[in-house]
Amino acid sequence: MIVSVIRTSTSGYGKQENSIDTQKEMIQKYCDLKEIQLDQHFVDEGVSGGSLKNRDQFNDLMDRVKDNKIDTIICVSLSRICRNQLDLLKIVQTLQDTDTNLVVLKENIDLSTPMGKFFVGILGSIYDLERNLISERTKDILQNKKYHNKVYCSNTPYGYDRQNDRLVENPTEIRMIKKVHTLRNQEKSYGEIVKFLKRNKYTTKKGDLFGKNNVKSLLKSTKNHPCLSL
Repeated sequence: MIVSVIRTSTSGYGKQENSIDTQKEMIQKYCDLKEIQLDQHFVDEGVSGGSLKNRDQFNDLMDRVKDNKIDTIICVSLSRICRNQLDLLKIVQTLQDTDTNLVVLKENIDLSTPMGKFFVGILGSIYDLERNLISERTKDILQNKKYHNKVYCSNTPYGYDRQNDRLVENPTEIRMIKKVHTLRNQEKSYGEIVKFLKRNKYTTKKGDLFGKNNVKSLLKSTKNHPCLSL
């Protein structure tokens, strides 16, 4: 079964560049040139390409793809499928898994050709790059918030108290952090450190007694705490 994907962000059948009529006309011209019989149009009118939500026709099509009922999908441009790179990568992977071809007219993409397969590799690389860049930006933002003692997560880190959107040092907890690291540097076992904490009535942020796993987590999360350099 050979079908087309058509999407507009606004309603209406006018003659603007990405109108439904224009897309149908371009796809039909391609089919006539290649002597292809088009079986069905899947049209989502007045729907954003930023998300697959509310894409009833397209989601119906992908269900048929997963049932191996579709041979080829034709569209005018990749933006008519979606504008989200992660969603696009997942869609292309599904098409590959089901041996469904994708033909994109404006970008001159045909997944059945070597260049089409090359495009898939590039798409995956772009997604990996974008994911890594987002991860780096997130780390930079968190580090900046930590440096300026601003709240950077839902849970208040040990050694601090939360006052609105700022973190204020808790002197008692700061002393405890220093002592725990000192004991560990003296090669004290986790069990011995737990006994020390219980003996001195130190508790977690939730008010529970410390266990070995709590101590391990505390040591890991506070290994770069500013108080340890003082």
